Amino acid sequence: MRNTWIGLGFAVLVATTGLGCAKRLPLTPRELEKVQTEAGIQPLRVYTSQKLIALSAFEQKNQQYDVNKIIVESERSAADKYLISRNDSGLILKIGEQNGANALWVTFDPRYPKPEDALVFVQTEDGKFRLHSVPKRPGFAAPTSYHRWVNKKRRLKLGKMRSLAEANEVMLVKKRSGKLLTIELQVKKIIDDRQKTRTRRAGGVD
Repeated sequence: MRNTWIGLGFAVLVATTGLGCAKRLPLTPRELEKVQTEAGIQPLRVYTSQKLIALSAFEQKNQQYDVNKIIVESERSAADKYLISRNDSGLILKIGEQNGANALWVTFDPRYPKPEDALVFVQTEDGKFRLHSVPKRPGFAAPTSYHRWVNKKRRLKLGKMRSLAEANEVMLVKKRSGKLLTIELQVKKIIDDRQKTRTRRAGGVD
């Protein structure tokens, strides 16, 4: 019996299983710096962790005079509803500071390409960027913002996350349980979870 191996040249077959998938991750200074270094700020798109609804009251008064010089005043009121869903992509217009903490000026609407018309997100102690302010639109009152849906229990108000010593307040909802609801910035990353399997054929023993 020959004690030799047949087929010493093993054939290597590479098979891939699974596909890369997009996952949503919190935008942190590290992620932001990495994207800036590799691709610049313009290609980066950000998303909100939850749906944001902002309602603004609009009031316009018209005065009319009849033949008897009696003033007839009519008042029209309306509401502007501004909605940003979790799948609406946002563009970072400006990177700066707010009270010494990192801040981002983000627009989700091409009609508002200037930082002064953008939403402001500030970095909190855990490194995440959370909503700090929603801009006031011309002709409308300051907006009232809501977390996910319009309900008085979901109204966002400025407050501190944990400590009064924090640099900035963020827009949040305080639950009775003590849980805080905020709106954070997220990014979508393609996670390559493919696994390579190498099959080696020995050729048998003679």
